[in-house]
Amino acid sequence: MIYKVLGLTLLASSAVATQLSSASPELLKMMFDAFKKQHGRIYSTMDEEVSRFQNFVNNLKLIDERNAKEREAGGSAVHGVNLYADWSHEEFAAKFFGYTKSSEVRNVVDVPAYTGSQSLVDWTGIYTTPVRDQGACGSCWAHAAAEQIESDAMRTLKVTYSLSPEQLVACDRTSLGCNGGLQERAYNYVKRAGGIQEESTYPYESGDGTTDACAADKSKFVLTVTSFAHVEGEANMASYVKSSGPLSIAVDASTWSTYTGGIVTSCGNEINHAVQLVGVDTAAGYWKIRNSWSTEWGEAGFIRLAYGQDMCGVSYDVTYTTVAKV
Repeated sequence: MIYKVLGLTLLASSAVATQLSSASPELLKMMFDAFKKQHGRIYSTMDEEVSRFQNFVNNLKLIDERNAKEREAGGSAVHGVNLYADWSHEEFAAKFFGYTKSSEVRNVVDVPAYTGSQSLVDWTGIYTTPVRDQGACGSCWAHAAAEQIESDAMRTLKVTYSLSPEQLVACDRTSLGCNGGLQERAYNYVKRAGGIQEESTYPYESGDGTTDACAADKSKFVLTVTSFAHVEGEANMASYVKSSGPLSIAVDASTWSTYTGGIVTSCGNEINHAVQLVGVDTAAGYWKIRNSWSTEWGEAGFIRLAYGQDMCGVSYDVTYTTVAKV
């Protein structure tokens, strides 16, 4: 009974002071069985069961390493067992990262300094739709672009639409569907096409990793992009977020697979993932970011990164759009 409770406690990962990977073989098996039950995992063959168990053990080692780095950096982030604990790092990267770097010229705009008194601004639920799940498809760029267009429409047009990432995945031929893309290319596609549909009329079906043929219907377009702009530097980003709203960004999410909560202070800078910046607390020192890996991941689908340190390359590619009704 003690081992069972311990295994479930470690799965919850509210605090990870224990070296998970040093557990006995018996406890590792108990933890894996608890993980499978919690997430409804049923493997088709014994070979897959063995492979997934090995991935699980390898991820426990990653969790230990990442928590140690966070403690060394003085951060509060906790890495632990989550719904992706039976995926290999290579498998996770291939299916969840989809941001494609570009050398295209950027339209950088000046951002007036924020003159208000608020240290914390969070646009979640005000200028955002609910957290999505991109599934096993490298379509983060499409989700981040659709989310930004939604937010800018809420902010400037006072209308709320849940837009179609599927249209961007299937129809933007300048990107590669589930194999990656770029928010700026998605904005340009919407501008060229004349608009984007709601998700209710063009639902997301690429979560299985398959990029379908384009089936956009112009008669159902609701919004279009007229232009987009870039913001540079964390101070300017904070001023924009506090005074205006969310921003679409690109980051290094290589260590995010095991994130369960807290403020990340240990990260790389190999940009590979697109997300949306929805809040900032300059006093507490963090950015709040909406991801597209479901609400079961992280802090109900969100992650916090240390502010002022270009954590995970948060300032690499920052955009917002100007939108219009169709």
